[in-house]
Amino acid sequence: MHVKLINLTIIVLLGLVCTGCSLSYNLNPPISSTAQYDQEKEGRRIIHIIDNRVDKQFSEGIGPLKNIDIKIGNVEDPIVWFAESLQNEFTARGISIEVTTEQPAPNLPYLVLTINKYQIISSRTSGFHPYVAYHSFAGTLQAPAIDNNIIAYFLYGKTPIWTMDEVQEPCFNMPASVLVKEVAAKINRLALNYSMSDRRVEELNRLVQEQIKASSPNTYLSVFDLGESNNPKAMPYLLKLADNDDLIVRASALSAIGMLGPENELAFLKDKYAQYRDIDRFMAIKSIGDIGTPEALEFLKKAQHDPQYNEEYGFKFGTDLYIEAAK
Repeated sequence: MHVKLINLTIIVLLGLVCTGCSLSYNLNPPISSTAQYDQEKEGRRIIHIIDNRVDKQFSEGIGPLKNIDIKIGNVEDPIVWFAESLQNEFTARGISIEVTTEQPAPNLPYLVLTINKYQIISSRTSGFHPYVAYHSFAGTLQAPAIDNNIIAYFLYGKTPIWTMDEVQEPCFNMPASVLVKEVAAKINRLALNYSMSDRRVEELNRLVQEQIKASSPNTYLSVFDLGESNNPKAMPYLLKLADNDDLIVRASALSAIGMLGPENELAFLKDKYAQYRDIDRFMAIKSIGDIGTPEALEFLKKAQHDPQYNEEYGFKFGTDLYIEAAK
C-alpha cells in the first residue's frame, strides 16, 4: 500500500511538472446525430457566419493553468472548424443548408450567425483534482423577422491517472460536440422549423432507456437528440431523465431541455437548481438562461449571490454568459 501511494505521488508530481510547459489536444469531428427530421428537404439555404469575437484566444487556462500554453493542435481557425462541424450536423439531420464563413451578398435571402464568443477555458486546482474544461458560445442569429441570441454552454472534467491524454475525450471532444448540437438545435427551432415525428421521438426515448440499462457511454448523445427533436413530445421524457441516477444523463437532459424550448419549465428548472450541486445544477442554470424571460434573468442575477457562484467556475461562467448576452 505504501509503495502504491509513493508511485501515485510520483505520477501526480510528474503531471504537474509536465503541465508547467504546454499541453496539446485536438478536437475530433463531433459525432453526428443519427435521428433525422421528417420533413422533405427544401431548397438549399445559406447561413453566413461572421466572427465578431473580442477575445480571439480560443483555448486558455485559469488558476494554476493560467501560464500554460494549452493548444488545440488541429484547429487553425476555430470559426472555420465550427462552421464545418455545424454543416455536418445539419447534413446528418437531413437539412439542406450551406454554412459558410464568406461575407453575405446584398439582397439575398440568408441567415447570419454572428459569433461574439467561442472559447474553451481549462482549470485544474491541483494534481489530485479533475481537469475541467468549460466550453462557451454566444452569438446572434439574424434574418428578416429574426434577431435572437444563440447561447450554448457545457463543461466536463476528469482526473487523469496516468497521462494528461486521458482528458482528451471528456474535456475537449465531448463538450465541443455538445456545443455544435446545441447551436444547430436552436438555429433550427428559431428559423428552420424542422422537427421529428412523434413516432421517432418515442423510438428515440426507447433507445435512451435501452442505453441506460446497458450503461452505454454514449447515452448522453441520444439524450441530446431528444433536445434537438424540436417536438414538444420529447419534453416529458427529458423531464424524467433529469432525475436519472447517472450524473451525465441528468446533466445532458437538463441541458437538452433548454435546447428544446423550455418556456413552461421555469418552476421545474428552479427545483433542479435547488436539488443538485454539480454539473446538473449548472445545466439547470443554463436552461433557465435559455428561457430568457425577465423572470428567468432575474433568477440568474440572484444566483450570482449564491455562495457556489464564487466557488465553482461551472456555476459562474454559465450564469455570466446569459446575463452578459441579455445586456
